Amino acid sequence: MPRNTPFGSLDGAPALTVFAITQIENLAKAIDESEMNNVPLPEYIGEGIALLSSQLQEFRPDDNIPLFLSPEIDKQEIINNNLEVAWYLSTCIYYHNRINNTFIVDVTFAVNGVLMCLLRAEEIKAQLEPNLESRDDPVTFPAFVACCNAVDRQHWASWWQAMQEYDSPKLKAQWKAIRIIWYVMDVTQEVGEVDLSWVDIMQGRDASLLSTMFEELGFC
Repeated sequence: MPRNTPFGSLDGAPALTVFAITQIENLAKAIDESEMNNVPLPEYIGEGIALLSSQLQEFRPDDNIPLFLSPEIDKQEIINNNLEVAWYLSTCIYYHNRINNTFIVDVTFAVNGVLMCLLRAEEIKAQLEPNLESRDDPVTFPAFVACCNAVDRQHWASWWQAMQEYDSPKLKAQWKAIRIIWYVMDVTQEVGEVDLSWVDIMQGRDASLLSTMFEELGFC
């Protein structure tokens, strides 16, 4: 799935996270092709999936990584720690979505973890730099992937609405794209069709229409 759609930049992500996300997408494409052609998944793809699963466990952040303010720890370090965890959890969500085809209920813990980390990061950023224009832009890839799997969307809606204070065209476009995805998910459920995931929506029969919408929003 091309990341010129509204995922958000991978700028600032840990190198291992970028590697994992790239591998997830490569493996997912191979799975999609096998299913489309109705052929067995090549053995080397299965081996690649198993290897990536092991690697995700290996570079998991330490359970004791400091995520809360402490007099002994620099505030910027706490911000970085929270973003590291958010990147990691969102990568795991992306793995489950694209490789295992599991969504929402199965990834709730990780979704909530991403939200808490991003909230803490923004709160501490505001303490370090009261001037909004001087702050680093929010990290949005984790937010995009997580909110598309959210059971309780209101907390995510509040986060995205708060991020609009940055007055960034990209953030505005991402928030609009998310609302489009949520809308399609809800409408298809209400009319009694199958529950569509955000991946289904972005790859399904309306994919070309969504691509046009995303291009109009500046994702091209």
